[in-house]
Amino acid sequence: MHSFLGYSWAEIASILAVISVLFSGIYWLIRHGAKMLNNAISAGTFPLQQQSKELKQQSKELINAIKQLNGNFKEQHKDIKRLEYKVEEQDKAILLHDEKIKRLEEKR
Repeated sequence: MHSFLGYSWAEIASILAVISVLFSGIYWLIRHGAKMLNNAISAGTFPLQQQSKELKQQSKELINAIKQLNGNFKEQHKDIKRLEYKVEEQDKAILLHDEKIKRLEEKR
């Protein structure tokens, strides 16, 4: 009556205690190993993380420089359009002067 599968209750309790200690030890080893592995991965990838941060900063600076250049190009394009308009106006004025000169020469 005081046995289970041929073992006494004291023996079963001892077996369960040993099994729980073993599983606790295995669990601790797995957790500790995982922490150690995670730390090793972090230490190994730290230079890559720093390089990634630097690249992000450099890409932000590059994007800002490109935006500034784009704005400069737009301003230059506007200036060129204004100059083209002035040149066309001056060409028209020169043609008018040429016609006036021809007319005056013909009258002589």
